Amino acid sequence: MVGQVRIVTDSVSDLPPELVERFGIVVVPALIRFGNRTYLDGIEITHQELYRRMLEEDAVPKSSQPSPGQFLEAYKEVAAQGASILSIHVTAKSSGVWQSASLARSMLPEADIEVIDSASVSMGTGFIILEAARAIEAGRSKGEVLALIEDIKSRMNIYATVGTLKYLRLSGRVGHMQEILGSLLDIKPIITVGNGVAKAIDKVRTRKKALDRVIELIKQAVGTEGLINAAVMHTAVEEEALEFKERVRRDFNCQELLLGEAGIALGVNAGPGVLGIVAYRVKL
Repeated sequence: MVGQVRIVTDSVSDLPPELVERFGIVVVPALIRFGNRTYLDGIEITHQELYRRMLEEDAVPKSSQPSPGQFLEAYKEVAAQGASILSIHVTAKSSGVWQSASLARSMLPEADIEVIDSASVSMGTGFIILEAARAIEAGRSKGEVLALIEDIKSRMNIYATVGTLKYLRLSGRVGHMQEILGSLLDIKPIITVGNGVAKAIDKVRTRKKALDRVIELIKQAVGTEGLINAAVMHTAVEEEALEFKERVRRDFNCQELLLGEAGIALGVNAGPGVLGIVAYRVKL
């Protein structure tokens, strides 16, 4: 990417590799621990391997943010090229990534680094990064890009359902969702992310009804007439996700429609079977 502003992010953003390469985005891998071994997300363990092991070993891995040292190394490399840095990350309300990146920034005071909380997860963060990267490529100033990021944050919508409550319970992430989940076992919760916090907002009895509800909620959020950008995200249910993507294509006026396998932000905590949509209105 030509220009004097470069983007750094973390692997929790779930950006497709071809877009990372296209825009020269630097991705710092988060950490995933199975038993006594720790892996670099997306480098030493793929999403497919992660979900295979969760199913086969009946285990929930632990995830953690990249270390300040990992960010510092990335910042030094980019700053050495004479570029300013926009470091855009998963919500600070559910992850220590922003804090880790901020600590690294303090270790390199001579560099021009802005650490930004996306207030989102997965491709919610990813779309913010892509919009910023396109604006930089178009020659927009750093101030204009920062304003654009804040605007897109206010328009981002995420709705998803899970395959089972098992992994939420094993990961200890039921927490504030307990009231809506109650003691029912055979339910499919509808989860959203708002102001950087994931919460359950509804519950239905079947997978079909859950996906119908996800579509209904996105329609309420972005409408069906105006242009939107959207991403269908899943964890280890690719065939179902492909069908859901075609439904989204039919029901909405998509300028951009991506399909991706979500990583540790959703997968480690909610397990295989997550399926949902990230979407926001396009301003013309």
